[in-house]
Amino acid sequence: MSNSIPSYRLYREQYGESGDFWIHCETIPERTHLHNWEISPHRHESLFQIFFMSEGAGEIAGQHGSSRFKAPCAIFIPPREVHGFSYSRDVDGLVLTVVSDRLTTLAAADRQVALFASKIRIVPTAPEDADAMFAIECVRKLFDELTGRAHCRLLLLEPLMTGAIVGLVRSVSAAGAADDGLDDRDRHRIETLATLIAANFREHKPVSFYSETLGVSAAHLNRIARRATGYSVLGLITMQLLEAARRDLVFTPTSVQGIAYGLGFSDPAYFNRFFRRQTGMTPGAFREAERRKQAL
Repeated sequence: MSNSIPSYRLYREQYGESGDFWIHCETIPERTHLHNWEISPHRHESLFQIFFMSEGAGEIAGQHGSSRFKAPCAIFIPPREVHGFSYSRDVDGLVLTVVSDRLTTLAAADRQVALFASKIRIVPTAPEDADAMFAIECVRKLFDELTGRAHCRLLLLEPLMTGAIVGLVRSVSAAGAADDGLDDRDRHRIETLATLIAANFREHKPVSFYSETLGVSAAHLNRIARRATGYSVLGLITMQLLEAARRDLVFTPTSVQGIAYGLGFSDPAYFNRFFRRQTGMTPGAFREAERRKQAL
């Protein structure tokens, strides 16, 4: 049965029917009214979506049954998850559609994001929930940037998308997310570790630098890092380097050699090997592919 369910980019847009994009935002009525407020079951193989309902109600149908929703709320749809909608005619809000590799990067960096992104979520967005309001504001600003022509708008898209996801993850966590098994002291150590890595990753400091700074053994720091994020300390440093490399390759004109030196690699050839080992692509090939995607 699942093989008969169509896969689209946007609803009823087959792959290849429109230009490449990595992020898209539109109003919910813009697409739903074309289909009489009924969206039949489908999936997105390499996209995830976030719906922010400001008005109306409806039902979402998936492989494991149906769930009712009522505004104000957000609905998160992971990649490859079958879903269909039945909306009330007064529905309003925004829907964000994003290429899934952005979610993969965030989920790899934080286990709470990975847990959140593991299934369809319906998240109430009450006005008193500051995290939910932050997520909504990020998407509203994203919509404004995508539909406008302001200078430097491409630089804002990824941070705003990340903010929307983090806001929803925090909202769910505050309402009772899964326990990561850490006590308050170790949780604080992981938060401090993230700050230290952000400040020092270009210097390629060893794990012992971080463990000594935090006053624990390297083994204990690796243990709590894996429990909190699913990655060792070295893995977290690698993720930070890779994210910075991707950002510089896409959003700056700096040469690959210049980016390598800026990230603390003394040998650009080693940076090329590092990047290819992590992504399966050379830095130059990645830059070309990503710039084609972002040619809006």
